[in-house]
Amino acid sequence: MREKSGSLPSNYGVFLILGVLLGGCSHDWSDPRVVLTRYLTATYQQDLKEAYAHLSASDRAFRSRETFLSHNSTEDSLVVAPLMRRTTFEIERLEIQDDRARAVVRVRQPNLQQVMGDLFNTALSSIGSGMDPDEFDEQIEKRYRNRPVPMITLRRGFTLVREEEKWRVSAGWPQEEQVGLLLLEAGRLEESGQLKEAKGKYQEALALNENLFEIQEAIASLEFRMKPIAEANRESRRAIEKMLEERRSRFRR
Repeated sequence: MREKSGSLPSNYGVFLILGVLLGGCSHDWSDPRVVLTRYLTATYQQDLKEAYAHLSASDRAFRSRETFLSHNSTEDSLVVAPLMRRTTFEIERLEIQDDRARAVVRVRQPNLQQVMGDLFNTALSSIGSGMDPDEFDEQIEKRYRNRPVPMITLRRGFTLVREEEKWRVSAGWPQEEQVGLLLLEAGRLEESGQLKEAKGKYQEALALNENLFEIQEAIASLEFRMKPIAEANRESRRAIEKMLEERRSRFRR
């Protein structure tokens, strides 16, 4: 039986559905701001497979997707996953230089330290009440169901790299171990009072991962502590120079 004139092919519906699906899966990789927005949205919404797909080749070569999913998933917790989905963010600044881009993001997220403190207090109070430990998450979820969740605001740095005309997020995983060792050494030097040397180690770590704002803050704190010492040293040098000048003056007489 011939098709009527003007009718659509019988497999048109299949092509249409495939076109919609493929079109919906396509992403714009040409704009680093768009890529970073997708990455952060996927991360905070626990769409970790999508987040992983936005990482740089070096990061994905260093850590498998399965490892990334197991380390970052909070879906097993009735508390953390729903709370973290309340996170909001704003890209404050994004600067592009050749094939690299740096962004500063203001993140507004639940204060998990305070939430976990509430969880701990709930656990303590339940010791004598006969509450099943499995009910702890449920109790915390009920606690914040109809009341404000304690929030904190953080500023985080991100680097993106352009790979084969696609912008991707560089998490810096290959450098993590070396950065950690440098931070341990910097902390040891700082505790022993070797502030200048500690600052040098912090700067080495920052050179490996320029997005670590906590290292920038540590350097600023060290510089603040070193300022009085430097000023005292300058005062000492001036006093010594004055004393030497006075002695030279007496000798000339």
